[in-house]
Amino acid sequence: MLTGAIFGAIGAIIGIIIVFISRQQKYTKLTTSIKEPGVEYSAPFYYASSSRYQKALKVYDSYGILYIIGRTVYYKTSASATPWAFNLTECRVQEEADWRKLKWFSITAPTGEKYYFDSYKMGTFANNSSETLKALALLKSKISIPHPPPPPPPMN
Repeated sequence: MLTGAIFGAIGAIIGIIIVFISRQQKYTKLTTSIKEPGVEYSAPFYYASSSRYQKALKVYDSYGILYIIGRTVYYKTSASATPWAFNLTECRVQEEADWRKLKWFSITAPTGEKYYFDSYKMGTFANNSSETLKALALLKSKISIPHPPPPPPPMN
């Protein structure tokens, strides 16, 4: 009986290690697939559609990388996929209510469609959503930066 519990615990630990390693490999592959210069921030994130957020049993639609270049946020799920692009001068960013003890933020496109994002790491006794809050703070700072003034007219 005790032997079965030990084998079960060892199997669970091996399973967790395999999932962790595969996510790290995917994140590394996604990071190297970004060809645009000037990436200011990147982190692994989970995406939930508006039809899934707070409505479905499954929490996420996809896992990918969220990265920022200038005032544009990109989300990419595979190395060969074209990333979704959100222009922060046209989109709205806001913190959402906690769902399943995770911190969330949403990006609302000009069309009104909402995209929900969360980045968490499994903790010992609680989930760690600090990366979500870090990204949200960075996105809000990008929105509050005033646009540069137009160049002065040429002098004759």
